Amino acid sequence: FGALSRFLDYLVDEDVIERNPARDISRRHRPKASAPRETFYSTDELRLLWNPPNPLRPDYLRFLRFLIICPLRMTEAAELRGDNIFFDEQELRLSHQETKNNEAFTLPLPSIALKLITAVPTGKGARCFQLSSIEDAPMRSWSFFNKAVRRASGIDQFNLHNLRRTFATQMSEHSNFEESIIDAVLNHKRSATRAGVMRSYQHAKNIEKRRNVMDAWESFLLNEVIDNADGRR
Repeated sequence: FGALSRFLDYLVDEDVIERNPARDISRRHRPKASAPRETFYSTDELRLLWNPPNPLRPDYLRFLRFLIICPLRMTEAAELRGDNIFFDEQELRLSHQETKNNEAFTLPLPSIALKLITAVPTGKGARCFQLSSIEDAPMRSWSFFNKAVRRASGIDQFNLHNLRRTFATQMSEHSNFEESIIDAVLNHKRSATRAGVMRSYQHAKNIEKRRNVMDAWESFLLNEVIDNADGRR
């Protein structure tokens, strides 16, 4: 309803129609807003995702594990190329043109993430995760990917985006990091949560703080998820 109303406002501005009829509908009769998405995965569910009980395509599993470790947006991760990875600094870097919020972003990479990237050698300009069966084509079949993971893991409500919410929730539960630093690792737009002087003058990237968060996340995964999923405990 909101999108339709904004479109009608646009038509009014462009003199296509004289008034927006959506504004005549009382709030009582307007459709209710969608409930906020709240799904996140427990450690038991993360173990099933890390090591699914049923077969999953190796390239899908490698990408899934990478997103469990690194809370990137799925399209940003799928478009990672060799020149985004800085091995000496153990970081991935995205330009403002490569992110959803149009802000350059740096994410420290735990060693287990680097191992997944190097598991399949690629050239400097090639995708780190070539998920499409068409050579050098971008990934488009996200619905198919999610369904494949659901079949393999048994988690019926799996969705890749929920991994970002899982990261934020589990880190808030199992660490003492400030929410603002955890949010920075998710690369949410800073201006959306900052006002006044902070919005204009605070542009610190807090790379070392982000590194501490990712180190803690790696320890959590190794201790609570990966070792258990692989049956070594």
